[in-house]
Amino acid sequence: MEHSAAYDNKDLHVGDIVRFHTPYPDEDPNTIFIVLWSYYDPAGKSSRAELVKFDQSSKQTPVIQKWFIRDLERVPEVSPELLKQIELFMKSKLGNAIISKLVI
Repeated sequence: MEHSAAYDNKDLHVGDIVRFHTPYPDEDPNTIFIVLWSYYDPAGKSSRAELVKFDQSSKQTPVIQKWFIRDLERVPEVSPELLKQIELFMKSKLGNAIISKLVI
């Protein structure tokens, strides 16, 4: 299996808030993403998640990307304020096409 016991990335679901567990030096370690879809490969080699980057300041439509689940970890504690900001972000930036997939 590709999952590490050190990182909480098992059974990611739609709406989970995640980040890279080991970001590159030039990346912000506090960048968070919202899971839109996840696929766990039965062979454990190419499990992936479709994510949207949480960025309130962006004026553009957010880019949806696919990443290996083994590179992600669930954000352990999310404040109620941040949850509210994410909910507003998903409603205002992405529209009904994606918010309907999420359970917020």
